[in-house]
Amino acid sequence: MANIVPYINFAKNGQEAITFYKDVFGGDAEVQFENERVIHLDFQAGGIHFMGSDLQSDQAGLERGNGYSLVLNCDSEEQLRNFYAKLVDGGKEMFAPADSGWGAIIAHCTDQFGVTWLMNYDKP
Repeated sequence: MANIVPYINFAKNGQEAITFYKDVFGGDAEVQFENERVIHLDFQAGGIHFMGSDLQSDQAGLERGNGYSLVLNCDSEEQLRNFYAKLVDGGKEMFAPADSGWGAIIAHCTDQFGVTWLMNYDKP
């Protein structure tokens, strides 16, 4: 069954944030870096689960407190593509479904209500 996970964009201080959240909650963080920036974070501590990354470019409108999205973890690539097609209809495409660098199919859009969605399917 698909599930929703919060996604946090950090203002180029992702490593500092990861250290902070590990101190607060314990748990484990799967992290990938590129040029000293966090490009993929999957944090889990008991029932606490969120994903995130440092901003990879200058994304207009990011302010303290609004740098979040919802991650829709999907059961299959077909499910991801179906959800993406429905959510992007009337909204804004950020990037269409594509392979990631960490073994998943991912997509990104904003729906007609301004909610930002990141879709993820972890390939077997």
